[in-house]
Amino acid sequence: MRGMPKWLNSKEDVYLVVQLAIEGQLPKSDVRKKVSALLSDEKVWQFKKTVDAGYVAGEGEKVVESRDFEGNVRYECYELVDNQHARYIQMGLTKEEIQNILNELKED
Repeated sequence: MRGMPKWLNSKEDVYLVVQLAIEGQLPKSDVRKKVSALLSDEKVWQFKKTVDAGYVAGEGEKVVESRDFEGNVRYECYELVDNQHARYIQMGLTKEEIQNILNELKED
């Protein structure tokens, strides 16, 4: 491999670029950004229920106003939940592994 890969597609890719960064062959800051990006889809907004116009969203919730084809307004409540299909999970990594990698890549 030459330089930084555009995408990290597997657990092996992650550990390879981390090793190269530790050895000084790749910039730690660039590798850190790539590895951090794996956590970007850790949480997702999931539909919870239809609510009234005066509904006050709680912590980890948001209310979205939408219109149907006839122009009727409706308010939908979404909650922020863990994404079971997050990219890092599909790659076989855990959040703890990623945090450990990020700690290894801290600038000295």
